[in-house]
Amino acid sequence: MSETLAIEPDVVHYPTSDGKPVAETERHFMRLAGAAYGIRKHLAGRDDVYVGSNLLVFDEPGNPRRHLSPDIFVAFGVRRGERDLFKIWEEKPPAFVLEITSASTRREDERTKRRRYAQWGVGEYFLYDPRGEWLTPPLQGLELHGRRYRKMREVALPNGERGLRSESLGLGLWLKGSEIRLYDPATGRDLPTPEEEGASREIAEARASAAQQRADAAEQRADAAERRAQQDILTRQAAAKFDAPTADRLAALLRGVTEPEDFLRIGEWLLLSQAEAVDELLSRVEAMVARPSANEDPGKD
Repeated sequence: MSETLAIEPDVVHYPTSDGKPVAETERHFMRLAGAAYGIRKHLAGRDDVYVGSNLLVFDEPGNPRRHLSPDIFVAFGVRRGERDLFKIWEEKPPAFVLEITSASTRREDERTKRRRYAQWGVGEYFLYDPRGEWLTPPLQGLELHGRRYRKMREVALPNGERGLRSESLGLGLWLKGSEIRLYDPATGRDLPTPEEEGASREIAEARASAAQQRADAAEQRADAAERRAQQDILTRQAAAKFDAPTADRLAALLRGVTEPEDFLRIGEWLLLSQAEAVDELLSRVEAMVARPSANEDPGKD
């Protein structure tokens, strides 16, 4: 590297895109998005880690052509937050890389990137073929020893599945059919995909709504039971003080009473009313039932 390149990197324009598509097919994109989402959620509580996805990573100051674009990479000991690009000499080399292999990327993933990632010092390099067409097995892991990669051995994960361990992330990588899953031994669960988290949120919201409906129904039943009890008490009092026909007329009117304070007011009227004032009592109750309720629009016909 010349002295000029070493001291004048700031005058160089580093591109933020290589013009290549994010993923070759929809399946590749979905698997990439799901894995990146899970890793970001897993490391969300840390301020000293960056999870990049399809970001240009430059490894030579002053050389804008010297870059790679890992599908997913994780660098520790750096600030979190969005970036337009990643310069290794200003940050730190990734500790973890996952490439989603396809027909168009297979040769680069297995040769060029493998060599360059080893030069960078990437401790763990994983390759995943969502279609199982180019890699056997479709999920492979490489661990850096010195300057060379050695294949990781498949192991039994705590969830009972066969897979690979990422020591840098503290996760197990395994295949559920053809789908890559990230197992967190700390929680005993796979990291959620965006679709799974969305479905869980919908289920939780539906359960909360159902619980609220049950609570509202229970409250309504309790209110109805209280109204029936008040109606029964006032009807019995009317029968004891006046006669059965008066009690029946009052009972019919009481079915339209809903407010607790109205029952109390009717009880006071009943207590103070004399036999000769029965019609006045019933008229007052009838007028009370006929008036607009607090929740009813007085101007509505």
